[in-house]
Amino acid sequence: MPILLMTILLSGLGFGLVLPSFLFFAGNLGASPVVATTIIGLFSVGQFLSSPVWGRLSDRFGRKPLLVLSLAGQVASYLLLALADNLWMLALARGLNGLTAGNLPVAMAYVTDITPPEKRAGGLGLIGGAISLGFIVGPALGGVLGGSDAESANLFWPAITASAICFATCLSAIIFLRESLTPEQRERARGNSGESQLAATRRVFRNPALASMVLVGFLVYTAMALFETIFPLWAGARYGWGPREVGLIFTYLGLLVGLVQGVLVGRLVPVFGEGRLVTVGLISYCIGLLVMTQAPTWPVMMFGITFTAGGGALFITSMSALVTHQAAPTERGLVLGVYQSGSWMGRSIGPPISGLLFASLGVNSPLFTAACVIIPALVLVAVSRARGH
Repeated sequence: MPILLMTILLSGLGFGLVLPSFLFFAGNLGASPVVATTIIGLFSVGQFLSSPVWGRLSDRFGRKPLLVLSLAGQVASYLLLALADNLWMLALARGLNGLTAGNLPVAMAYVTDITPPEKRAGGLGLIGGAISLGFIVGPALGGVLGGSDAESANLFWPAITASAICFATCLSAIIFLRESLTPEQRERARGNSGESQLAATRRVFRNPALASMVLVGFLVYTAMALFETIFPLWAGARYGWGPREVGLIFTYLGLLVGLVQGVLVGRLVPVFGEGRLVTVGLISYCIGLLVMTQAPTWPVMMFGITFTAGGGALFITSMSALVTHQAAPTERGLVLGVYQSGSWMGRSIGPPISGLLFASLGVNSPLFTAACVIIPALVLVAVSRARGH
């Protein structure tokens, strides 16, 4: 587990490096808010397409080789991002980054392999905490490397640094990470090798509880993408912030999410249960968004964003634990991959909608829309809990 957590931490660190300056740099290349947010959303498109494949392959061939292959792809995608000097290269690099970033569902499956059901939420919380810890350092460093203001924003040094970190992470996984699946488990998973990826995905959706969870994930991650993607431009319009200030906020969010996922969730689940924490997390997320839209100053905004980040952390970890309880040991990678794919579909459509709303209906419209999208997710969770899922 320590080696896996270090692998995920360093991967999150690399991802966080490019966030503070990405939208500003795209704007400097001539992208409108709609185009810039669409490009950043290509990462999620890649994840939507690839997550079920990564997860299923890890069931059949092992978690370690898929983690290593994913990290190697990340090295190449960040190098391409560092060299991007036009919007087409930027879009290609971002899409490749998403296609190769298959380590999250594989890492989550790894945790479920080695933890009993009653400790699963805590184990998944440690994964989320490791990612968040990477976000604590990554955005702060990326904000420094990415330029002092919107006009000087660049991606070269953040992307080069991210590529180097992913390369070091890949080597550490090759040398130190142990495989979590036995040869017998992999062989049983390969027994369905004649089943197509589409057929395997359909089989997951035939479970009503899982189908409902995937839909909830889609809605909630759409809302998260509406808010998170536009935040740099939103903060720039509301408070005149640039990459450095945005990087510091992302660092604060990483610290808060890491605390909730890595420390609190594992202690709260035995007392309240995953379903109740999912509900509380969604309500908190919605309240935080509404506070932010009305915040006259940035300290008030920080109060709202604290609710949003804490609620999101509660939801992500608790919902992932609920999903794993519905998966057989030989198909955890597949089930988690399908769930993550639905979530990444939400993150795919959220960014361009966010940019369109921001440009056409006003600065706060993406946040209002995100709060509205949370409501049907809450209804679905309530219905699922009433049925005992």
